[in-house]
Amino acid sequence: MSFSTPGPLHDFERSARYKAREDSGHPDGAGAGAAARGVSRSEKAATEAEVLGFGMRLFLASLTMIFGATFAAYGIIWFRNRADWQGAVTGDEVLGLVGATVLLVVADIAAMRAFKRVSNRTGAYRLTAVTLVAALAYIVVQSISWVPLLAQADPDGDGALRMEGFLFLMLTFAHAAHVLGGVVANAVVLFRSAGDKGPSRGALQLLYQYWRFLTVMWVVVLGMLLAM
Repeated sequence: MSFSTPGPLHDFERSARYKAREDSGHPDGAGAGAAARGVSRSEKAATEAEVLGFGMRLFLASLTMIFGATFAAYGIIWFRNRADWQGAVTGDEVLGLVGATVLLVVADIAAMRAFKRVSNRTGAYRLTAVTLVAALAYIVVQSISWVPLLAQADPDGDGALRMEGFLFLMLTFAHAAHVLGGVVANAVVLFRSAGDKGPSRGALQLLYQYWRFLTVMWVVVLGMLLAM
């Protein structure tokens, strides 16, 4: 399905209106009838990639506001309690976080290369599979790192979490949930493109944009956690 502006009107609808105007014998022809309806012959229908890209930008803008609000809340809580703030990341946990970061960057790069090699169906498919594997490994590494952090966040074992640990888990859980969503989308694209046809350009574009967004958000999350 393609859309045009203003409208939106489908191409076949626009063509039908031109023809109807011509058949009516209007002295100014189809152009006048089309202009009266706000349709120009110079209009160009939006491509699938343009429509999908616009929708993804809106989606990522909404996610940016959600993450931004979370970051702001974290910063405010830290600022008000900075005198007694103990932090939630120890030296032993930094290595796991770095490993998770490397895996996410690998997923991002693989998605980017798949999008740029869309004409090579086999190569694009394999790179999309690499993206999926790297993202799954990221979730596994993150899950392992949460085990000691849960114990650290509840040092007395009474179910009362320290604020530092709670906020750390909240940020990393929120990000991992969106990574899991990307894993599902990646798996769907691979399933639908299995065989000789390979992933479509539109699907690869959406995956690339989404993984790039998650990588940038994770760098911000990691920077905040280590700095505070």
